[in-house]
Amino acid sequence: MYTFSLIDYLYGPLALILIVVSARLKKYRKVEKFPEYQYFTKGLYVKLFGGVSVCIIYALYYGGGDTIIYFNDASCMMRLLFSNPSGFFAVMTDGLSINNYFYFNDQTGFPVYFRDSATFYVVRIATPFVILGAGSFIVATMLFAYASYAGIWKLYQLFVMEFPALKKEMAFAILFIPSVFFWGSGILKDTITMSCIGYYSYSFYMIFIKRQKLFGNMLAIFIASYFIIMIKPYIIFALLPGSIIWFVNRQIGSIQNSIIKFLFGPFMFSLAIAGGYFLLINLGDLLGGYAVDKVLEKAVVTYTDLKADYYAGNSFDIGEFEATIPSMLAKAPAAINAALFRPYLTEAKNIVMVLSALEGTLILLLTLRILIRLRIIGIFPIIFKNHLLSFSLIFSLFFAFSVGISTSNFGSLVRYRIPVLPFFVACLFIMDYYYKIRNDVQKPIEENLNSQNEDP
Repeated sequence: MYTFSLIDYLYGPLALILIVVSARLKKYRKVEKFPEYQYFTKGLYVKLFGGVSVCIIYALYYGGGDTIIYFNDASCMMRLLFSNPSGFFAVMTDGLSINNYFYFNDQTGFPVYFRDSATFYVVRIATPFVILGAGSFIVATMLFAYASYAGIWKLYQLFVMEFPALKKEMAFAILFIPSVFFWGSGILKDTITMSCIGYYSYSFYMIFIKRQKLFGNMLAIFIASYFIIMIKPYIIFALLPGSIIWFVNRQIGSIQNSIIKFLFGPFMFSLAIAGGYFLLINLGDLLGGYAVDKVLEKAVVTYTDLKADYYAGNSFDIGEFEATIPSMLAKAPAAINAALFRPYLTEAKNIVMVLSALEGTLILLLTLRILIRLRIIGIFPIIFKNHLLSFSLIFSLFFAFSVGISTSNFGSLVRYRIPVLPFFVACLFIMDYYYKIRNDVQKPIEENLNSQNEDP
């Protein structure tokens, strides 16, 4: 439970003004050279709105929840800094072990999230923002949202670099999807991981496609990957397949000789897949419960738990499955459908679910529109026209599958799926773009042929 204090009302507006002024100055410095910056402040405004909305809804509507516990635990860390600086730095660097837990007392308060290292990692990341926010929930959240926006903006810049004609469409897909800027702006795991995915994708592109600023972008990939592994390791499983194919396609595309390309392609794909599998196996210690040998069992356990009665009937069912790859793959269509489009309007039982259902319905209609326009089979040639498109679609499907197969509660689903939505909606806009280009090319040809046939 959180009650807004005087510092929220006094410091909040001041912090908002400072953030807005800082953002507008950055926009005006960049917009002449980079026209996409016309959306920089607009995207930030909706993100700040999302972060503040999370604060208000969790405090006044839910009466508590993850983001408030993260804030309260970070506040304990702030009080520890002033009462015992050495203890504070020990906890910040080593985490909250049994020994470190005894640094806390009645004056500092005791953290709630001390049993789960991934959860407490979020507390450690949030602590500097709570300190800068002087213990204000609203201010800390706005600062948290502002910092995380950098990763989202990198993702937007990536798509604009590849598709400069789609600035507006990419802004909608990446910056303005309501559930993304709502659930991805508060002091939550999803805010951090969403930003890290943006940094990872942008830096991967700059290293392997543009070949620019190699050291800085390699460092960004390392930090982003580390944060993802520490907080939500399963995201790595979704990122790696698309990254491998993106990398291999880039290498094969640089080969001029068609015979060598034909012979070298399968070898490169096999080597990349084997390398990816070897990497995942050797990440076992970092992935913990998400290591390759444990992830299947964890998915079944999590899915079953989220259907329990104490989730107040807010659950759904894609059918029973076992902890085997064939059994899970059989549920792939239902899992992907659930992650991308559910809850349906008929399944929504509260205002939050109604809003999510409206969003899912719109995305479903956009998807059906593309499928009808391209007649399904026409999608496949388009996918291979652009490496970013193929990466985004593969990531979308892998991530949607991993979320849909391990989540059976709508309340969790609408939060867990937010990383997939920008990539998937961007794919829809890109495929529609290629469809229009194809039609614009074919239409003059058809008109010319018709005019020739009409000549006497």
